[in-house]
Amino acid sequence: MLIRFLVVMALTIPAWPVFAAEDAKAVNCEITTEIVRSAIAQRNGGDSVEGATDFLMSDEAEFLMFGDDGIDAEYDQVIPALVAWVYSLDEALATEDAATAFEAQCLDFES
Repeated sequence: MLIRFLVVMALTIPAWPVFAAEDAKAVNCEITTEIVRSAIAQRNGGDSVEGATDFLMSDEAEFLMFGDDGIDAEYDQVIPALVAWVYSLDEALATEDAATAFEAQCLDFES
C-alpha cells in the first residue's frame, strides 16, 4: 500500500505536465526510480535516513545521478518520502529488486 502512495506522490510532481502525458510519466518514473535506487545504495552503505536524505538533496548527488542536466527542484519534495520508504523496508528487501518493483508500479499506475 505504501508503494502505491509513493507512486501517486511521484506522479503528482508539478514539473511533469510540461511533457506529453506518457513521456512525462516515463521521465518521472525514471527519475524517481533513480532516487529510490540511490537511497537503497545509501542505506546499504550504512548511511542514516537523515544522512541519505541530505545527500540525495545535494547538488553532488544530483550530478552523480543525472549528470550536468540535473533534475527539477520539484523533485526535492518527494525525496524524503522515497528515502523513508526505502528505510522502512526489511533489510533483505533493500535491493535492486525494490527499485525495479517501484519502477514497474510507477509505469503501470493509471491516474
